[in-house]
Amino acid sequence: MADAAAHHSASAAPRRVGAWFAVLAVAAAVAVLPVWLFCPDPVWRQRGVLVALGAALCCLVAIALCQRVAGGRRSFHTVAAAELRGNDGGEDGVNAPDVPDAAAMPLTLPSRRGMQWRFLGWGVGATTVVVSLVALVGGSPQRPERMQRIHDAGAEFAKVPIEKVSDVQFHEWSKGTDYYTATAVVRLGRGADGAPVTATVYPTSHERLGRGDRAPVLYAPARPQLGAIAGDERRLGDALRGDALPVKMVWLLLGAWAVGMGLTLAAVSNHCGFRSFTRLGKADKAVRARCLGPDFWRGDATKERCLKMVTASSRTAHFLVNVTEEELPDSLNGRHLWLCWDARRGTGGKSLSPKSTPAALISDDGWVRHGMLKVDDARLLADEGVAVDSAGVAKAEAPRALRLWDPRSAWLLYVPRAALTSAALLIACGALLTWDIPGFWRWVTGFGGLVAGGALTYFSTMHEPPPSPGTNAG
Repeated sequence: MADAAAHHSASAAPRRVGAWFAVLAVAAAVAVLPVWLFCPDPVWRQRGVLVALGAALCCLVAIALCQRVAGGRRSFHTVAAAELRGNDGGEDGVNAPDVPDAAAMPLTLPSRRGMQWRFLGWGVGATTVVVSLVALVGGSPQRPERMQRIHDAGAEFAKVPIEKVSDVQFHEWSKGTDYYTATAVVRLGRGADGAPVTATVYPTSHERLGRGDRAPVLYAPARPQLGAIAGDERRLGDALRGDALPVKMVWLLLGAWAVGMGLTLAAVSNHCGFRSFTRLGKADKAVRARCLGPDFWRGDATKERCLKMVTASSRTAHFLVNVTEEELPDSLNGRHLWLCWDARRGTGGKSLSPKSTPAALISDDGWVRHGMLKVDDARLLADEGVAVDSAGVAKAEAPRALRLWDPRSAWLLYVPRAALTSAALLIACGALLTWDIPGFWRWVTGFGGLVAGGALTYFSTMHEPPPSPGTNAG
């Protein structure tokens, strides 16, 4: 017991530190989007984005240093096996006698909030990164050079007379949107010496322009020699104010982000549920089941990782949890565990009713693993399941000390350097997009950021297989 407590205390620190780093990294990623969309000053906008990206980069450096201090990176299999051994103090993680009714069903379980927040953080971070990359690529880091000079000299919109028109071209786009382009010389007024000042602009209009017509332009009345830019406030107002994107584009991106958040919440509900599942009550049921090892639950068009369970009456249940053979010791196969679930969720019979319900596995050794159970499986087990607060199930006078078996909460120990490198490249691409680089290279940089983000997801979720027996790890 002392060794298990010491292990639990030692493993709790990486969990806490990793949780703080995750919160800081997601907060830095989320901060980029509102700063880029709503900060009107180009200089402060760039500084704000770079500060947020710099904070995320500092988190990566700190993660690498923490791994070094902890003795180097470990494999996911090693972390998962150590977590299971630490929860029960056994040699292989499962040493309790294989007795179907060895221990009473507890009423209080460790919370699943950490798993839920981790899943939510992934969804929020991924959605924000994608939308932010699109915003950075399509946005203008700063005003065009000529517009900046005119802005600093006191810009105004006006309709000025045209003195000469050339290169008139008709563009037949579609019905109602045909337009003309031309090269026009416009008169802006008189300069400091009293001489008339003209400028060459390139107006766009629905009517053919000619000499003597008036064209809307942006110029500085105090310094007309700076030239002019063709367009009215509707066309140039966003850029003149210093906005990175037009208002319509801002609303479109915010709508895309909101849709992503909705899909993230739906995914959290489907894969984790919103219930913390810490206190079991009358709406929850439990059954003693034997573990048959990792498997896949196959639906109409999808398949999900699960632990296959079988009850005393030979009913099969699929405990949905992202677990592989590398995580589990061989001795777990064939062991009897308590399988409990929320018997109310998904029973409404409506088309939008949830297809999965929160569930948990409880071992006689004292570890708990949260997951989900398909509603169809829950219905088949309803007759065999027993209310967990009944005298025949939860009959322990003193509550057992239960610990959560969740190796992914210790991600700080096993996250690979390739994932940290991919995250650094993603941050670098975002930082480059805050500078005024040409359009083609902006899209190349944005695409590189998406590739780096995909690599980050891949390396963070894919784990190498454990070493084969007899392999020298040295």
